[in-house]
Amino acid sequence: MSDPNIEAEGKATHDADVPGQGQPTQPAVEEESITDLLTEPLTQAYIKAIVALYALLGSGMGLLVIVGDIVDQALFDAPADNGVLVEVGFAQIPLVGAPHIAAVLALLVGAYLGVRMAADDRQAMITGAAGAVAGTVVLWFLSALLAASQIDNVSLEIGGLLVNGIVLGLFVGGIAAGTVYVMRNLVPDVESSAV
Repeated sequence: MSDPNIEAEGKATHDADVPGQGQPTQPAVEEESITDLLTEPLTQAYIKAIVALYALLGSGMGLLVIVGDIVDQALFDAPADNGVLVEVGFAQIPLVGAPHIAAVLALLVGAYLGVRMAADDRQAMITGAAGAVAGTVVLWFLSALLAASQIDNVSLEIGGLLVNGIVLGLFVGGIAAGTVYVMRNLVPDVESSAV
């Protein structure tokens, strides 16, 4: 079999299949400036949605601190021994971090449900909120239980832990529900906005 691109003399032809040869050069397309891109409606719509998500997370995390201070339930019952207080301080790191981690997870869960859940807005928001509340309580409880198990002479205050987990979980649930709303109502539809 012979190659159709090889002429009888044994030389290669230069047809349109070879890039850059036999084709007219196209003028370079002038790119839009950053200012032009930032003023386009599609760009502004996405920026608005992104800022709304950051605002949800920031508000939720700030409210977690305020509400945690208002609820003020003891999480550990520890003697006044300095060594135990250091251990308790270390064990409280998961407790202090758990609500903030739950808030970030609520943002991710809400975004996922907002895009992927085949249900109306109300059902998706309720699902996100309920899952985030339950998830926060489980995250808070397990992290506290496991952290407290490593400290001698310290008991876990189950009542305080559950009250804090549920109250803070409600705010985390609000982040998840708000994120579903943002994803469904503020983020432009990719298919309809593509040019």
